[in-house]
Amino acid sequence: MPTPISAVQPASELAVDVRAGLTQPGQKKVPSKYFYDDLGSALFEAISLLPEYGLTRADERLLRKHAERIVRGRGSPLVVAELGSGTGKKARWLLEALSARQPTRYYPIEISPAALAACRHELGELAGVAVTGIEGEYLEGLRAVAGGRRGDERLLVLFLGSSIGNMEHSDAIVFLKGVRRHLKPGDALLLGTDLEKPVSRLIAAYDDATGVTRAFNLNLL
Repeated sequence: MPTPISAVQPASELAVDVRAGLTQPGQKKVPSKYFYDDLGSALFEAISLLPEYGLTRADERLLRKHAERIVRGRGSPLVVAELGSGTGKKARWLLEALSARQPTRYYPIEISPAALAACRHELGELAGVAVTGIEGEYLEGLRAVAGGRRGDERLLVLFLGSSIGNMEHSDAIVFLKGVRRHLKPGDALLLGTDLEKPVSRLIAAYDDATGVTRAFNLNLL
C-alpha cells in the first residue's frame, strides 16, 4: 500500500489559528479543519449515518446513478483528486466507472490520517485503481497532484458533500480561484452543494437527537 504523502501542520499553526479566531471582532470561530483528528473523523462518519443528516446519502445516490455520465468524455489518461475524501466511499462509484475504461490514479487529500487509512481500506482493492493518500490541506495537496501529473494526463477534482458550505462566501471565492489555478484546459471540477433547507430541518441535522454532533463539536474544543 502506498505511503501517504504528509503535509501535517505543526501545533504552532493551531495556536495561531485559534488565537486569531477567538480574538477577532464579532463572531468567534475555530477553523473547521481542526475537527478531523482521529476521534473527530470517526464521529463525522457516525454523523453521516444519522437519519437527520442526509447530505452523504444524497451524494451517494447521485453519484451511483450518474457516474457513467459524469466520467464519459473526460478523456484519457485521467487522474482523480478528491478534496476532503473522508473514507472515499462516495468516490467509489466514479472510480469503478473510470477503472472499467482505463487504469486510474486516485489521490484522496485529507488532513486526517485516520480518514486516509479508512479510505485506503475502502478503495485499495478496486481493480485498476492506484490509491495514494495526501495528508494535508486541500490546495497544498492539489498543487502536489497537479504538479506531478504525467504528460497529457487530465485532472478530475472532486469536492463533494457540500463542504464548500463550511466557508464564508468570500473565502469560498478565494478557494475556488485557488483550485482553478491548478487546472488546465480539459480538466474538470465536480462540486457538490446542498440546496437551501427549512431552518427546522437544518437544526435537526446539526443538533441531532442522539448528540453525535454535540460530541463532534466538543471534541474540537
